[in-house]
Amino acid sequence: MHAAQLAPVTDALTVDWLDSVLPTRAGPPAGRASVVGFEAEPMSIAGAAGELVRIQVHYDPGTGTPGPASAIAKFRGRSATQCAMDEQLGLFARERRFYRDVAATLPVAVPRCYWAGDGSRLPLLLEDLRELRFVDQVRGLELGDAERLMDSLADLHAAFWEQPAPGGAEWLVSLSDPTFGGLLTQLLVSGLPALNARYAGRVPNSVLAEVTTAAPTWPEVLLRCAEGPRTLVHNDCRADNIFFAAGDEPVLLDWQLVAFARGTQDIAYLLSGSLQPQVLRDSWDALLSRYHRRLLALGVQGYTWQQCVEHYRQSVLYTLTPGIAMLGAMAIAGDERGLADALVLRTLLHAADLDAFEALR
Repeated sequence: MHAAQLAPVTDALTVDWLDSVLPTRAGPPAGRASVVGFEAEPMSIAGAAGELVRIQVHYDPGTGTPGPASAIAKFRGRSATQCAMDEQLGLFARERRFYRDVAATLPVAVPRCYWAGDGSRLPLLLEDLRELRFVDQVRGLELGDAERLMDSLADLHAAFWEQPAPGGAEWLVSLSDPTFGGLLTQLLVSGLPALNARYAGRVPNSVLAEVTTAAPTWPEVLLRCAEGPRTLVHNDCRADNIFFAAGDEPVLLDWQLVAFARGTQDIAYLLSGSLQPQVLRDSWDALLSRYHRRLLALGVQGYTWQQCVEHYRQSVLYTLTPGIAMLGAMAIAGDERGLADALVLRTLLHAADLDAFEALR
């Protein structure tokens, strides 16, 4: 967002409003110093359906203890692509409901939500995590961080394993939803020409051929991944959506695609897109085993190691979809970071190593 574009999305932000919603560092506004001013700075990072603004807050030191020095305001995106994605998938409304109704019940750390706005008149106002440790997804996670994430994701999945979806399933993403499946299929097919041109000779020809053959009937792949067992999953679990707090505790953000699906969906998406290929090849089974053992230790019953591996192999195919979409209809202009390769090349190589398409048969 350029400076000239900032005013339309921040006109609703006022000193009085910030003073009424920002907490102290440990509690509600009572006893917190008064807000006397702020600056709003657009962030270059934008989500599929949102625009982000960092708010620097100024307090009157003579009126109490200062609250957060900054916060992140998340507004609905205004580009044609962002509006279309939000309209078709309900991304902003889903994340708003997550923070309003579900976030506080999770056994994993998430950004603190100060206000669950509608994104048009008032934003989602979230904790600013910039002081926490962040790992660039293209660089890849270290093995220790991946291990900690296996524990955190097992904690999340075990808490909701085969339980009723929190707040009902209708607001959560479902892989068996024809609308969701149809949209993913369109995005996948749109990226096929670039996929084959870009990765021919860099990955086994067999895996490119299998993706190309399966793409028109991708909802059938999604249905296999939707067979269960189901639990609450982040569904966009990759290094770019994770910070690490004190003690290296993972903090998960960007909950626009939160779903009720197999837990291996989070594991496959995280590992296939956020580990360097050789690290992934050497450690995926040990990491998956760590996750499975923790599920059982937390009380999950009747889920065998063989099932977990088979579900993981199928889930790796689901994780191809967003990356290939970035080569087509959701192309990243320039992609100087190399995020497309991080998501697509690594996952194609991993799918080939696992013979993932065979897991569908």
